[in-house]
Amino acid sequence: MADWTADSLIGDHPALVFVNTVGGRTRSRDVEYLSEFTDAADWAHAIGLLEPEEHEYLLSRAADDRAEADAALVELREQREALHTFLLAGVEEVRCERAVRDRVKADILTAQQEAEPSELFRTRHTWVFDTVRLGPRLVARRVALASAELLLSEQRSLIGVCGRCSWLFLDPSPSRRRRWCSMAICGNRAKVERHQRGRSR
Repeated sequence: MADWTADSLIGDHPALVFVNTVGGRTRSRDVEYLSEFTDAADWAHAIGLLEPEEHEYLLSRAADDRAEADAALVELREQREALHTFLLAGVEEVRCERAVRDRVKADILTAQQEAEPSELFRTRHTWVFDTVRLGPRLVARRVALASAELLLSEQRSLIGVCGRCSWLFLDPSPSRRRRWCSMAICGNRAKVERHQRGRSR
């Protein structure tokens, strides 16, 4: 089970934190943090995409119907990888495959079609879903709306990619010279490697 601390919630936007739920020390994306659906539910709650009562409901439902939860997790991971590929292509200014663009578009359109405007204006979520009908797919829908918000905002031009791993982040600095997803993680690792190379000479 993943431990969702500040060091693992890096990206500065829910959609970017989502694509950063898999990673590793390099660009290979070989360390999976969403090993079970409960990890995804806990992550969505930690990042603010699920209310406490929604979180508890999804955990209970996942325990009652493991097959449904597992299927939702597979779809969520596929959604994540398509979004990461799409965003990375934008950062690197290259075209991605049509299938990837279609998947990102379909995820967003599905969420928008299923969402209803909230009648409570002081709640965190301006769009609400039928939690019982969606069950564990609620996480994917909330992520899709966050993705749409990012792609429609000026923040998309601020997205950067770590110089060491695959994680994405927002860099609002005027110089746009941020190199690492986190100085405490990849930045320090790079420093250690430079130091070790210097000592070996």
